[in-house]
Amino acid sequence: MRTCLNKIRLIVCDIDGTLTRDGTIYPSQYTLQVIERLHQSGIMFGLASGRGVEQLRSLKDEWGLSFDFDIVIGLNGSEYFDLKENKTHRLYELSCDDIRDIITKMLDKYPDLNCSIYSNGRRMLRYEDEMAVNSKKRTKMDNYIVKDLSEMWQKPCSKVMFRVSEEVMKKIEPLATEISNEHYRSCKTQTTMMEFVHAQANKGAALRKYCAANNIELQEVAAFGDMYNDNELLETAGLGVCMINGADITKSYADDISDKTNNEDGCADYIEKYILSARQG
Repeated sequence: MRTCLNKIRLIVCDIDGTLTRDGTIYPSQYTLQVIERLHQSGIMFGLASGRGVEQLRSLKDEWGLSFDFDIVIGLNGSEYFDLKENKTHRLYELSCDDIRDIITKMLDKYPDLNCSIYSNGRRMLRYEDEMAVNSKKRTKMDNYIVKDLSEMWQKPCSKVMFRVSEEVMKKIEPLATEISNEHYRSCKTQTTMMEFVHAQANKGAALRKYCAANNIELQEVAAFGDMYNDNELLETAGLGVCMINGADITKSYADDISDKTNNEDGCADYIEKYILSARQG
């Protein structure tokens, strides 16, 4: 462990597979109570996710929290919101050529893949399947089915997504790694989601920029995550905690592992047992 638990000033959490239970976008009442206690004790709190900043910021009201998130890292580090500045910083985007290159190379080998991007507050898709419908319900973001794939690379965007079954993920993961280059990289963000982002975009880099702007030492930060796109976040924070249900590679980036899974409120359990107790003690 690289930091003192009673020195922590900021906690940043991934959402899916970390802060929430499988199949829901809402943390349990217990988890929300722990987050409120963090705020009351003077510890700042924020989110880091593959979703966009504005969508993430709105979760404060959906979850019924009494305070705004101090930091929101969106689109896997392509942007972040700083509450103190009341400003969203746009950091990285994929170029039109990069978007076309990613989609073309993935579909050349796996022509049935469904690809999508975020554009103008909606999700642009190749086609709408059951997973896309479920994602629409979960994120409350409209789906737009393109008439031609070229619509997806008419302007820069922050990421290209491929949502697939776990079985298909095993097939496409090697290709996603193989085509990554100095312009863009792949990251598995869920067991059923492969994403491509700018080569320099990651949650850890965004956290580093936020802390530098707010005079927060990285040693004073604790971060929680479970999947590949959390690797740099856990590595950058003074205390990186991977969920026990997380990916093995992500555990290798962490300083500690939670005692319980996300379905057992493992994140809140860890915060209460180790961080809040250290602060109170």
